[in-house]
Amino acid sequence: MLKHVSFLTRDLAAAVAFYTRLGGVVEKQLTTPEGYGRAVVRLGTGRLQFFEVGGEVPAPHSHWAEHIALHVQGLRALLPVLRAQGVPVTRDLQPSPGGRDMAFVQDPDGRQVELLEGGTVDG
Repeated sequence: MLKHVSFLTRDLAAAVAFYTRLGGVVEKQLTTPEGYGRAVVRLGTGRLQFFEVGGEVPAPHSHWAEHIALHVQGLRALLPVLRAQGVPVTRDLQPSPGGRDMAFVQDPDGRQVELLEGGTVDG
């Protein structure tokens, strides 16, 4: 059973703000004994953990095939809000293989994030 996925971030506050806008709940936000910023954001039953480590830079792949997928409610209303806030939309609203609305955006570190209208995972 997957516990969490962990990523480097350039800006811990920006990463936390982005994922909470998408429905995430901050479970932890602290400084580690090594002096790194750390946050855990719960998204449904899954968790993303972020570390801000001085001198380390995240290097996400720009292709949509490497991505985080999230169910969201009200994607048609959410997408224009994200776009107005400067969030890059890399694949505009379209039907998913299962027929639900989906779009791809980038998080503050350039990671691809698939937004899929609520419901169950359909591939």
